[in-house]
Amino acid sequence: MSTISSWRLLHDGIRDPFLHLAVEEAALRGVNDGSSPPTLRLRRSDPSVWIGVYQAPEEEVDLAFCHKQKIPVIRRQNPGGAVYQDEGSFCYSLFFPKEELFSRLGLHDSMDLYPLMGRAVAATCGEYGVEALASPVNDVVIGGRKVYGSAQVEFYSAFVHSGAFLVSTDREAMQRALKPSALKFADKGFTTVRERVINLSEAAGRSIPVEEVMERLTAQIARILGIELAPAHLLPAEWELAAELNRDKYSRKEWTFRNQPAFTTVLATKARSGVITLEARMEGGVIAEARVRGDFLLPDQGEMDRVLERMAQQPLEAARRSVQSSALPEDLKDGLEKLLGEMGSSATLTVGSEASGH
Repeated sequence: MSTISSWRLLHDGIRDPFLHLAVEEAALRGVNDGSSPPTLRLRRSDPSVWIGVYQAPEEEVDLAFCHKQKIPVIRRQNPGGAVYQDEGSFCYSLFFPKEELFSRLGLHDSMDLYPLMGRAVAATCGEYGVEALASPVNDVVIGGRKVYGSAQVEFYSAFVHSGAFLVSTDREAMQRALKPSALKFADKGFTTVRERVINLSEAAGRSIPVEEVMERLTAQIARILGIELAPAHLLPAEWELAAELNRDKYSRKEWTFRNQPAFTTVLATKARSGVITLEARMEGGVIAEARVRGDFLLPDQGEMDRVLERMAQQPLEAARRSVQSSALPEDLKDGLEKLLGEMGSSATLTVGSEASGH
């Protein structure tokens, strides 16, 4: 098995978005159980919309437009906001044992990986004479406009960091496919998706081959992480698991379009890493059931599940204490505590107002 400094470079050519995400989970599970090597995977996709694991497609996506244009909508396994993918953009994913790489790089928190990889993207843009800056928490911007975004998932001992890079994406199609709320852009200075994003080719003032940018970013990532990359293929066991996940999970409508119970209280706020929407069904001052939605960042999704489980059947103040004592990131703790406080003092907000935030 490869050491942490020798990684597999995987460029499998898969364009189907459903199989894409199935391969991602198969590789992550393989790294966790030791059957897959640390991997940098490069990927492009047919036109599609990928929503974050905590998002609702009905609120984030123009489903009528996507249906008319035959653009599939699929739920990712990682958090963050909805993204439009086509052949003018590309993604990469880093799969690795968390403790080993973090120790070697001197990283103390998973959030520290965002600016580190942002440096690789900014350096790649610099090779084309374009000044780009890492923008907290998980973006890279050119003149304040987003050219790159990223997200992370922690799975037991394994970790995956994924990023999406806009080179020559159809921004008009992106504008039509996505419908973020005003709360999403509240602190960005933009009102539309098209205004918010920019392609590297537009910033450079010339056409740039996507494959060329992929190669240059690969070299920057290898330099920053101090790794050697060797081209290789998916393992037979990874293909087998990916086919199973694609059939039983990602290609099923129920995975992306979930039937959810109606909640009587819906409130939203903007945290540092994104919008948090808290939905609850109250019974006599007690939270009978709760759910979160949004485009916030949270690598350890199991911790949110545990918090919501502890909140159930508790009065609001006890629920706030459960949040305070949790291992959630501080911005999510603050946001959830704020929303629980509002639940006890304000009237119910309904979806369709600011509470239906992206």
